[in-house]
Amino acid sequence: MKKKTRKDLEICFHPPKGKAGLRIIKPSKGKAEGHLSKAMDSLRAMRLMYENDIFDWTIVCGYYAFYHALLATLSSIGIEATNHFCAITAFKSFFVERGKMPEEYLVYLNRAKELEVSYSESLEKAKETRVVVQYEITQLRNDDAEWIMDEAADFVEKMEEFVASKR
Repeated sequence: MKKKTRKDLEICFHPPKGKAGLRIIKPSKGKAEGHLSKAMDSLRAMRLMYENDIFDWTIVCGYYAFYHALLATLSSIGIEATNHFCAITAFKSFFVERGKMPEEYLVYLNRAKELEVSYSESLEKAKETRVVVQYEITQLRNDDAEWIMDEAADFVEKMEEFVASKR
């Protein structure tokens, strides 16, 4: 495990009083399936937004498809996340760095996170893009949102397969 990820994970499992983070729970098939259902709803919303040329919300909905699929995987192994940064940190630590998920899934989330920054391989990018397009006045084109259509669907499908394998 990389040193920064280990430190971030420690902070997330022991957040300052009143702050959100991570906690150990009993692995929950019900919670995992609930998050997968929300991920599927987000995929449907993403497609509707794209078809209606609402590209900023295409990205926002795509990000939430990623995020709920990620929460499903964490629930399936007994981790509850109440903070986006901590959820992404836990996913990176428990799945990507341990070889349970390909590095490309970090890229998917990164691309959803920050449009105006070059696409890197940091998981946090998906969240940043969602914040940028949700709260800033940014004019987007279909090219800016097109990539998320396939990648979000692929990510959700892979997370469904992982959760199904834990049953």
